[in-house]
Amino acid sequence: MMSDFVYDKVAVGIRVREKRLAMHMTQEKVAEKMDKSLRLITEIERGAVGMSIETLLCLCEALKTTPNDLLLPGAKPSDSELDWAIDALTNASDHVRSSAIDILRSYLRST
Repeated sequence: MMSDFVYDKVAVGIRVREKRLAMHMTQEKVAEKMDKSLRLITEIERGAVGMSIETLLCLCEALKTTPNDLLLPGAKPSDSELDWAIDALTNASDHVRSSAIDILRSYLRST
């Protein structure tokens, strides 16, 4: 039961910012993808405002994540990063895709 759930705007804002930075996106780019104002994104990341379900879903789409990843502390990470990587590689040129795969293989061998 979710009766213990508390919507912590500051914690959500921190997770939004972390997710945005992990995606190497600016606040401006997120606002543009969401068709929302830069000020709204700034206020969400600062934890100064909450957001509607519609805004949450638009934000999740822009950041390639799920509501659980943003709202629930300690939630099991989704496959959104993997989905993003697959999309990025699928849409990349053959040269970029080949280079990225070579880098990933080298990195995984060294860990």
